[in-house]
Amino acid sequence: MSGILGTMKLRHAVLVALGLTVFLVFPGVAAASPKEGLLRFEVALDGSPIGEHSLNFAQTDAKDLEIGIAIDLAVKFGPFTVFDYTHRNASLWRDGLLYRMQSETDDNGDLHKVLVEAGDGTLRVTAGGVNVYEIPDRMLPTTYWMASTVAQSQLINSQTGELLEVEILERGREDVPGPNGPIPATHYELTGDLEIDLWYDDAGILVGLAFVARGSDVTYRLIERVGLLPVAAAMPNLTARN
Repeated sequence: MSGILGTMKLRHAVLVALGLTVFLVFPGVAAASPKEGLLRFEVALDGSPIGEHSLNFAQTDAKDLEIGIAIDLAVKFGPFTVFDYTHRNASLWRDGLLYRMQSETDDNGDLHKVLVEAGDGTLRVTAGGVNVYEIPDRMLPTTYWMASTVAQSQLINSQTGELLEVEILERGREDVPGPNGPIPATHYELTGDLEIDLWYDDAGILVGLAFVARGSDVTYRLIERVGLLPVAAAMPNLTARN
């Protein structure tokens, strides 16, 4: 066991063994509810800001965790918008597992809708109103907030509903920019059906993301983290990668 997952397992073993959602608390200028939190990233294309990606967390009771994701991007040429992208994603995690996820995406005019619902030990994935497939209920979507994302060999594409095959390589320790200065983090590279780089801090919180889109570099810079932030839904999804 190495990297952030090993550190997380030691740090949170007691809470997680009790089947609890694991959170860290971060102060903010705007006081958040004791059971709410926010991660907010600035998104840049080849170094120029084009929008934001935010994740809102709310623990509604001892078993349920609700997450709302909003992505708004626009590339402009003078007064004209030459590319825009919006994504809305609402998910409910119950007893540490994904119970329901619904997303809508406008990818520069290409529209996508995905619905994931828990069944009897399975997740039913529907895209565009068509039943696509069923998978085990411990699968994760490409929302990346859980550090155990880097322990997976398959992920649900939260935009299209496709099942993605991935391989993961730990790239080592790096500092990434944060709202209060550099953040020490572990860098992971995902390849296969999904090519993306992820950075998690020592607590397991997502602090950086990068990928190539249409030949350009897309990078995320963490600009705000406030309130109660989950690093795992429960023990079943906090599994170290060998």
